[in-house]
Amino acid sequence: MKVNNVEAIQPATLKVELSTGKTLVVDVSSYITSPGYERIAEPSLFTKVQVEEWGHGVEWREIDMGIDVDTLYRLSREQAGKAFPTEAFNSWMKKNSLSLTTAAQALGLTRRTVIYYHCGHKPIPIYIGLACDGWESRQRASRGFKRPAAKSRQSSLAVA
Repeated sequence: MKVNNVEAIQPATLKVELSTGKTLVVDVSSYITSPGYERIAEPSLFTKVQVEEWGHGVEWREIDMGIDVDTLYRLSREQAGKAFPTEAFNSWMKKNSLSLTTAAQALGLTRRTVIYYHCGHKPIPIYIGLACDGWESRQRASRGFKRPAAKSRQSSLAVA
């Protein structure tokens, strides 16, 4: 997959035409405000985005910075609700004190796949997010932290 064309849409949004024929509209605001990328957020510079020489991403040649096509694709999937956010996956790992290896074991994935997800190199399928939630629920249950039972309709009517 390569980038054929890119257009800056203010603020911090890119319209990216891919070699597959798809057009992505990607909000890159969270990406360009991360350490090291702040200059791209300057409106006068942001609009100077270009397709990287070989089409493997977009770049701002003036400051020699860019975003690869895989990251743009992942961000667009996350923003469309078609992928589990990388930040949420990494938060799940941190919250549960999981290494790359233990996260892979918990989810039944290869360590390499977890590395791709952890680093944001690949979109994370929605079912992986559901698996993370399910794994966490089972861990809570096995530690004796059961969720309170939902009140039945009858008991709530009796109180009223």
